[in-house]
Amino acid sequence: MTDARPAPEDDVVKHFREHATGEPPAHLDSLILAVAHKEAPVPKPNLWQRWIQACQKPRWQVAFASLVGVALMLALAQRTPEQSPGYDFVTAPKASAPVVKKEAARSLAAPAAPMADVAAPAQSEPINAERAEEAKIAKRAAAPAIALDEQLREVVRLQNAGQVQAADTLMKALHKRFPDENVEARLKEMPRN
Repeated sequence: MTDARPAPEDDVVKHFREHATGEPPAHLDSLILAVAHKEAPVPKPNLWQRWIQACQKPRWQVAFASLVGVALMLALAQRTPEQSPGYDFVTAPKASAPVVKKEAARSLAAPAAPMADVAAPAQSEPINAERAEEAKIAKRAAAPAIALDEQLREVVRLQNAGQVQAADTLMKALHKRFPDENVEARLKEMPRN
């Protein structure tokens, strides 16, 4: 014979079967997830992520920009070649009338003077035209360089004074000294006084 009365354990099993759906309610699930996120440790950013975060802050942007600027200036200063000291030249004061006359007389006698200087040491030997030209070129190379235009003015002055041979000699020397320049064309451009 069997007892028809329900056992207390049957009530528990029945209650369990009614409420056993397999999942917790949605509000309980979200509450559990929120608490878990709060309690979980925050992962530390790696070095690159920290660098990016620091660069995004205005305070550090100025510091890094200053550092880069100083590094750039130092790099440029080290690569700049040392410059030789420059000298400022002062123009000569205006000469008085007697000095100008002496200078003019000396410049008229100048074409004869180089010829005399070249011919004087070699009086015992016959004068060779090539040797005279070489001596003249060496003397001009030793003297301070005069601009091409100034020398062309000297050629014009010699031609106007009637010293054609001295002007031709100077023109030959100019052709040798300035092979890349068109000396004849520049001479034609010079004003004739």
